[in-house]
Amino acid sequence: MAKQLHKRFSTQEVKMLLQKYLEDKKKLPHILQILKIKRRR
Repeated sequence: MAKQLHKRFSTQEVKMLLQKYLEDKKKLPHILQILKIKRRR
């Protein structure tokens, strides 16, 4: 079973990645790959 997201990344790391997505600096598939989650989540 995969580790939970909050155990792999800090809150600040996730916020930073999502902020980059919102600023159009990163593409969604790239962010999802880093977070190791699927789009359904």
